[in-house]
Amino acid sequence: MNTPLSDNPAVTDPRRVLNLTQRDALLSIDFFKHQRPRGATWAIGDKRFNVRTINALARLDLVRVGHQQIRLTTAGQIAAAKLKGNADGNA
Repeated sequence: MNTPLSDNPAVTDPRRVLNLTQRDALLSIDFFKHQRPRGATWAIGDKRFNVRTINALARLDLVRVGHQQIRLTTAGQIAAAKLKGNADGNA
């Protein structure tokens, strides 16, 4: 998608744009280091998320999905910081 950070609504207002499951997944990816695909789900720490949820975050340029790992992009780091309550987005 390659949207500039300031034009990406998922970065500027993640609470409005992301649903509850997407917010939980984003924060879990930020918190847990251990991730692995499990069929139609991703095991992220002690939680499980549907592949569709992870793919939605990838379409919004918040994560990059690799073979065995999901990483937050810069946009994802800013959105996660805003969801954690840091208003300026700096962790």
